[in-house]
Amino acid sequence: MDREQPGLRTGYLLIQTPKKKWKARWFVLCEEELCCYHKHRKSVLISSLPLAGFAITSPCNDLADTNTQGLFKLSTSDGEEMYFQSAGPEDRDGWAHAIGAVIRSLSSTTQISQEKMPFQDFRAYANVSEIIGALQDPDAGIAAATHLRSGEIYKNCFKGSEIVDWLLRWSLVRNRENGSAMAQTLLKLGHLQQVCLKDGSAVSPKFSDADKLYRFTVLFQTSVNLGATRNSFYDSTDSDSSSSDEDDDDAADDTKPKKGRLLKQSFLAKKKVLRKGWRVVKVKLHETPKSLQYFRASYASNADDKYPSKMVPLEGTIVTEAVKMSSKGSAGASSKSPSYRLCVRTPKGKTMTLQMKDEQEKLEWLSLLQQKEESGASVSTT
Repeated sequence: MDREQPGLRTGYLLIQTPKKKWKARWFVLCEEELCCYHKHRKSVLISSLPLAGFAITSPCNDLADTNTQGLFKLSTSDGEEMYFQSAGPEDRDGWAHAIGAVIRSLSSTTQISQEKMPFQDFRAYANVSEIIGALQDPDAGIAAATHLRSGEIYKNCFKGSEIVDWLLRWSLVRNRENGSAMAQTLLKLGHLQQVCLKDGSAVSPKFSDADKLYRFTVLFQTSVNLGATRNSFYDSTDSDSSSSDEDDDDAADDTKPKKGRLLKQSFLAKKKVLRKGWRVVKVKLHETPKSLQYFRASYASNADDKYPSKMVPLEGTIVTEAVKMSSKGSAGASSKSPSYRLCVRTPKGKTMTLQMKDEQEKLEWLSLLQQKEESGASVSTT
């Protein structure tokens, strides 16, 4: 049964399984959780991840031999880590900002101090966004490190006293009392989280200028200006992960595109040729040569470009919007769910049908493909 899945953000992502394999899944970000579905608009929910107490790191460089351009990481309060692969840097940043906003919203509802803090003593130019950006600067920011407490390892965290030391070093506050007050503000707004220690230490809503460990709710590892536990998202029943290559159209093609400008890349659903159903693929639109490149989504996690792919030159192709037939068989009539599809037909008559997540994404792809008319590609809509 198809149904629309409204959310703050939706789309395909790869998620790493406990066996270090990558699975393509459809994710829907809601106000309190991240929901995982097997396919787009299918009502079968694999699992949901309550985001309260989580932290996100983007981009993430933890995994060797993995394409880090789209990689980000979610960490639970007890140290479990989950890795996700998006279609590229733009898609990764979109997910990171959206998930981070949800986590901060959930964190700010619990971080309530019982004492009134002297906010009026802050420097006049102090800005929360600028302070968080400066704190995370790889060169001048606070050094997030790995700490060992009671035999447990905690990554990407720092002591409360180190935050106050940094604020004083950069003259953002006048004394340690003001530094604690500013850190309390960051804690209350959900930008900071106290690390939940397994030694019995309770999480306090009041910031501590001492040895308690804290971490950033959202850690963007970019320069700015001043586990063994089973992953609950993993689903072993994956019809798309079959090793059989039943689609002749999906046969491996070692042809690699020449270096040129990459206009757009996304995870899309591609209609299978020899069997009913859809397969999640990563699609790239290249300017030179003017072509579409696509490959199975699981290959997107590779650190190099040696994975099998298929090239579709755009010269002479016809791109049309696909109109979904209603249950009565008449085009244009209302159907249970909208269809956001484009069909690419080559001069030899081969057709590739791609499904986008929404109308906006379909129009973005169509607009870029329409720019190819000068090179011989023709675009029509139905």
